[in-house]
Amino acid sequence: MTVFISGLISCSDELDMSGLFISPDQVNERFEQSVEWNSMHAGKVIDLDTVSYTFLAAGDCHVGGISNMEKFSLEASRPGISFFVLAGDLTTGHKEDYDILRDHLDRHYSIPCFLIAGNHDLYFNGWSTYYDYFGSSTYTFTIETPAASDLFICLDSGSGTLGDRQLNWLSNILADSRSDYRNCIIVSHSNFFRSRRTLSTTPLVEELYYLLDLFSDYHVDMVIMGHDHERSVEIFGNTTYLTLDAIEDDYEGASYARIDNENGALKYRFNPVSDID
Repeated sequence: MTVFISGLISCSDELDMSGLFISPDQVNERFEQSVEWNSMHAGKVIDLDTVSYTFLAAGDCHVGGISNMEKFSLEASRPGISFFVLAGDLTTGHKEDYDILRDHLDRHYSIPCFLIAGNHDLYFNGWSTYYDYFGSSTYTFTIETPAASDLFICLDSGSGTLGDRQLNWLSNILADSRSDYRNCIIVSHSNFFRSRRTLSTTPLVEELYYLLDLFSDYHVDMVIMGHDHERSVEIFGNTTYLTLDAIEDDYEGASYARIDNENGALKYRFNPVSDID
């Protein structure tokens, strides 16, 4: 096993030990940094003048390549799109790829965007660049409409676990605040379910059981995830779990999700990037 891992790492500049194993210590450290960042920046609130709204979700863009993100920017810039989320694996972890991503976001988007870190974003000390450029990877934002308010919770699962501190934070938010909102949507990088044979990680079994029960108890409406690179939809209790296709260049099934909130009813569809013109 040791020989296999050593050979795997030595033959690829896309891998780093930090992204291969579950690491609660690292996620706890990142969570503390995110909390500190949140304390210095007011929580994001998007005020809309319509009862219904639409947002986009994409995952695993793995910049370097930027062609599919350029196409995605066309769709995200169309009238009627209120914001978008990127569910981790934004880059390969290299600083030059973060530079490309930040430049792309600065040039193309006038609507709010919400990012989280995935396991690839942690490679090659990538967290320090993520934090310098984008700040927190664990935070909340709210959508205010004339009819109701909706809560979005963004999680750092790039280490394959939330860690005890982030898990406590999440539990407290749901216990203290969930009842104040119409809808609750959670964004995570690591997907909870496996619909195919894959080497991608899922949360530890005990943590997964706890999260499924927690989301069921507090009526979380939707969990948006990436990581697996292949779409799937699962329903557990009243919660819809969407695993996104990758949107990275050269991925044959590249797509994003369009999610319409129609006065509290969430409707989704997967749209191929190749259809954008």
